[in-house]
Amino acid sequence: MTPTTPARTRRSSADDTRGRILQAALDLFSERSFEGASTRQIADRAGVRQPLISYHFGGKEQLWREAIALLFDEFGRALRGRIDDLRGVDDATTARVVVAEFVRFSAGHPQLHRIIMQECKSEGDRLHWLVETHIRPLFDATVALLRPLVAGGVVRDIPEAHLYYLVTGAAATMFVLAPECRILTGVDPLEPEEVERHVDAVLSMLFLP
Repeated sequence: MTPTTPARTRRSSADDTRGRILQAALDLFSERSFEGASTRQIADRAGVRQPLISYHFGGKEQLWREAIALLFDEFGRALRGRIDDLRGVDDATTARVVVAEFVRFSAGHPQLHRIIMQECKSEGDRLHWLVETHIRPLFDATVALLRPLVAGGVVRDIPEAHLYYLVTGAAATMFVLAPECRILTGVDPLEPEEVERHVDAVLSMLFLP
């Protein structure tokens, strides 16, 4: 056994604790909002002692920010992985793959859109931080990706603001409202085959034949 083994074990344990807290925070912030989710509830969901939240994150505000960043980082890694596989591929195919990946990510992480919807109830400081830190870069990247395809007649000619919300809304709403969808239609949108059907539907709506 090397002298560094105990330190590595402690680090692994601390990372596991942080990860469980972040996941619990995402679930509860998306279910109950920032105000409705207490650090005690988050600690109970994560199976840790409440003081560990202060130890690892300083407080609820920083925990919220790091939980949001975790989701955007996961999406960025997933997207970069797909784009790296598309080197040399035409822009239209790249855009289709990016949109499809966004739909799949939205299905696997409905907490992101639920949290955004919670914050959009009022124009508070958290919403401004969320927009400037994470959402505006996503908006700018989406517009940059789709604008030349609109000009080229590949993507439907829709004003950019409407196009962005059409894509993000269509990609996420069915998964955010999954309980309603199950009751209303009998369809479970989170089943893998339904996710792929929704991918095809969003692509058909956005791209011209």
